[in-house]
Amino acid sequence: MPLDYTHQLTLLRDILQDHHTDCKGTPQECAQLERLANQLMQHGNLNNDVKDVLGLINTYSHDGSTHENLEQHITNHKPHIENWLNTIQPDQFS
Repeated sequence: MPLDYTHQLTLLRDILQDHHTDCKGTPQECAQLERLANQLMQHGNLNNDVKDVLGLINTYSHDGSTHENLEQHITNHKPHIENWLNTIQPDQFS
C-alpha cells in the first residue's frame, strides 16, 4: 500500500530530524529523502515556501547520496535542516 502525503511527510521529517540530531546518515536515507521530496512536490495544495524547501531537500539529498563524506555534508547543512523542519510542519498536508 502506498504511503499517503501525511505519512510521506512524517517519514521525511523523521529522517531529517535524525540527520539533524545525529549528524549521521546513509546514502540510502538520502535517496529515500530525494524520492519523498519529489513525491511531496507533486501535491497540488502546497504553498510556495514548502515547495521551495522541498526543492532544497531534494538537492541536499541528491548530493548527499553520492557525497564522499556524508557526515560532513550533513554537518554543513545542519542549520538548513533545522529551518526545513521548521518550515515543513505536519499541518501542511491535510
